[in-house]
Amino acid sequence: MTGEAWLADVARAARALGTRSPEDFARIAALLGMGGPPAQPPRTSREEPEPDIPAWQAPAHEKDPARSRTDTDPPVFRRRDQSARSTTVTVLVPAEDADRRSPYSWTTPSLARPRERGEAARRPAHLPLLAPRSTAALLTMLLSRVTPEGELDVDRATEELARARPLTAIPRLPLSTLRYGVQILADTSGAMEPFARDVDDVITHVRALAGVAGTQVLRFADVPLRGAGPGSRATWERPYRPPRPGVRVLILSDLGAGGPTLNPWRATEQEWRRTIDLIRRRGCEPVALVPLPERHWPSWARLLLPVLTWDRGTTVGKALGARR
Repeated sequence: MTGEAWLADVARAARALGTRSPEDFARIAALLGMGGPPAQPPRTSREEPEPDIPAWQAPAHEKDPARSRTDTDPPVFRRRDQSARSTTVTVLVPAEDADRRSPYSWTTPSLARPRERGEAARRPAHLPLLAPRSTAALLTMLLSRVTPEGELDVDRATEELARARPLTAIPRLPLSTLRYGVQILADTSGAMEPFARDVDDVITHVRALAGVAGTQVLRFADVPLRGAGPGSRATWERPYRPPRPGVRVLILSDLGAGGPTLNPWRATEQEWRRTIDLIRRRGCEPVALVPLPERHWPSWARLLLPVLTWDRGTTVGKALGARR
């Protein structure tokens, strides 16, 4: 059948089929495309069960058995054409479960979690001023004392015997040693506060080389002549007393070149001259590690005592040159 269906077509079909009941008239009208869906005959036990309908397509009244099946359902559940069945259903995902990664490849990682109240701050990794691989060799060259206690000097002994001279003493080769000990004078003034961890690092290395018993650590502020001691200011002796003769004195200080310009406690040249003179009169040799470039050193420092730059660029060769 083509074209549109009219009521005459329904009457003609009902007459041909001998239809008398209203249900049959409604079924014929539905088959001709007029009115609602055709009435389904009652299902028997031999009929196949209806296929399962997805939950999103199932009529809402099926969940309520008390509701009559003759109720009018919304058109969205009644009309199921081909386009509606082929549409892809989009599944929504909760926001907390979605992927939060940025689609851009040039983004940087987020910042660390802020520190809670009362939580201790994480201490950053320490990067020492001296190169770790050469620190032991550099400090040994800088602090060791050269003594004639090495192997037998065969050349000197042969020459003396060839000249028919008696050997009043056995000639020996020079030997570098740390057995005389080391005294460390560590500056704790405000200008040296940024280098406190480096001071502790050098003290640890010296103790490993000369031994704990052979290393004496005295702390002072600005200049040792004002007082120095192993602990707090209450333990400092005034004036400073040098160690026994032969001990190498290592000074860890800026020699008054750092800190604020108008620092009223800045050490003067005269105070440092008296301190170095006191050490040498005791029979000891001082040497200084200064954490400043050479252009910032006091003009009198190089002429007063051996000074070495406390920096990564300092090598064992420079330590040997400072000793001379």
